Amino acid sequence: TTDKVDGYNYNIIHLDCGRKYFSVDSIKQIIDNASAAGFNYIQLAVGNDGMRFLLDDMSLKIDENTTYSSDAVTAAIHAGNEAYYNFDIDELTQSEMDTIIEYAYTKGMGVIPLINTPGHMDAILAAATSLTGVNCSYDGSKRTIDVTNPTAVAFTKAFLTKYITYFAGKGCTLFNMGADEYANDKYANENGMGFGVLQRSGQYGDFVSYVNDIAKAITKAGMRPMAFNDGIYYGGNTSSGTFDTDIII
Repeated sequence: TTDKVDGYNYNIIHLDCGRKYFSVDSIKQIIDNASAAGFNYIQLAVGNDGMRFLLDDMSLKIDENTTYSSDAVTAAIHAGNEAYYNFDIDELTQSEMDTIIEYAYTKGMGVIPLINTPGHMDAILAAATSLTGVNCSYDGSKRTIDVTNPTAVAFTKAFLTKYITYFAGKGCTLFNMGADEYANDKYANENGMGFGVLQRSGQYGDFVSYVNDIAKAITKAGMRPMAFNDGIYYGGNTSSGTFDTDIII
């Protein structure tokens, strides 16, 4: 699935199946059409505002003293999805995702999972706040965690780790961590939007550290991290830390 197509290593079709639920049959049809058109990857944005894919075991161990049961995490994510947008069906199951990935392989396509953090995570943020009892939001944002809040960061890292492990185990070689549009629901009209606010408040270095930590977790699992471009050295700012150069921007 990594053969060059028309001179490109990555011919990727991006499906935003986080904001909207797509069924297995719908995704299979998109894979059929994309494969026929010469695409060699489908990027499944299962975590993008909504979180539309649940593992069989959703239990989280945050640290030695803090764990959350699978049922509790599943219920919290589901409630977060319904608060964001209530579809008749809100999430794909693990067996359904197994089927999707295996089907993509039969069509010569790789799967790139996308779970977007620290922004665009409405459902995950709602679950984090509900389960921890701590406001994990950045200054009232509905979709962005506070990267300076240890509870918010620890919860999100533990959550992501489960999915990094799952997708690596399914043979995926790339994992998109998103990392775009920090709190833009709150600061869309501000000078520099959310990243500009982080920089002016001296917190952009915390964002750099967060991104690097997630990138390292992806690399450790044997995949290559990807991210969107807008938060990387935002505004040419290179004084707050160096981003991991393994990240495909």
